[in-house]
Amino acid sequence: MKFALLLIIYLIFISLGLPDSFIGSCWPTMSSYFQISRDLQGLFSFLVSICTISSSFLTIYLTKKLKNYGVICLSIGLTVSGLIIIGFAPNYYILLLAAIPLGFGGGAIDSILNNYVANNYKAIHLNWLHAFWGIGAFISPLIIGSFIVNPSGFKDAAFVLAIIQTIILLISLSTIVLWIKVDKINALNSRENTTNSKNSEENIGFFKTFKIRGVLIACLAFFCYIAIESLTYSWFTSLCVFGMNMNEDVASKYLSLFYIGITLGRIISGFLSIKIKDKNLIRIGEGVVLLGIIFLTFKFSFTFMPIALFTIGLGCGPIYPSIIHSTVERFTSKYSQAVMSIQIGFAYIANVSVAPLFGILGNATTFLILPYVIFVFFVILVVGNELVLRLTKDKEKLDKSLVN
Repeated sequence: MKFALLLIIYLIFISLGLPDSFIGSCWPTMSSYFQISRDLQGLFSFLVSICTISSSFLTIYLTKKLKNYGVICLSIGLTVSGLIIIGFAPNYYILLLAAIPLGFGGGAIDSILNNYVANNYKAIHLNWLHAFWGIGAFISPLIIGSFIVNPSGFKDAAFVLAIIQTIILLISLSTIVLWIKVDKINALNSRENTTNSKNSEENIGFFKTFKIRGVLIACLAFFCYIAIESLTYSWFTSLCVFGMNMNEDVASKYLSLFYIGITLGRIISGFLSIKIKDKNLIRIGEGVVLLGIIFLTFKFSFTFMPIALFTIGLGCGPIYPSIIHSTVERFTSKYSQAVMSIQIGFAYIANVSVAPLFGILGNATTFLILPYVIFVFFVILVVGNELVLRLTKDKEKLDKSLVN
């Protein structure tokens, strides 16, 4: 049963990636269709991010009321409704309305699935699941590309994605019984094992979670990792074009190397996770990212730019899933869901804040400072991850930190 449920989770992870690249792929056509300024994409993306962050922080409350399978089905349903609203939207204001269900449909499900897999499956699956998210994000533009040749083609593309998501929703609804059975088996195993019974999941409050020893530093480190990702894919092209006078077509094509690197990195780290612990996979990834940053600054050479981008992506590959999977080991299964929801929330905060702020900084100075800004976040990431390992080594102190 657990294997069958895992297959469903793989399918859901593909569905998570499908809408993520939709707006970015369609925006030139959408802005022309609605006759609005191109920079209004920022407002739409900001609204999606705010709703996603809110949804992530509400994970504990939602799972308490609806259980894991209820929140998953609700989240997919919200995503479907957001895509349908885009398909029928007559103007930009209705389009903004679609951002609300799209945002709320993304945060809690991400947190729940990551925590569930981290608690119940080996690290190899968490690495490969995030590679499957990349497959979804890669497939979406291919679907969209066949429709946006027409001025209103993005609407048809939205309906097609909504149909795909609806099929996944129906499959998810049909497996609710499976979720219930697996949850009962896990509960029985937990009661039979005295160690697990001490660490049975505890629903603590949002603010109380921050009192757990090491949580703030863990969130800061995770924030810095997402900052490295978002800075790289958001501003690499600008670094090449505005800082190095590279041809924009060439620089844009290079960007795909980052996603190829991440996907390949997660597939490889999945195999490596069979023998190598999460903390060491994170360290290996950090080392590869550092090498990529060095390549990025090496005389700002046209030759090294694509190598640097691929290397940074390859290094990023194992870091995200390994941090997620190690959350259970670091904070125990008792607090993992509470910590996971906050970590995912911090990830979305990083996405919505760091890249726009760098845009202001780069425009005021030079985009050539990008590698050095990435390096600052990299240092905080490395130091933060090592500190968390020390702070969470003694599990008894985790409980005591909540009492004090």
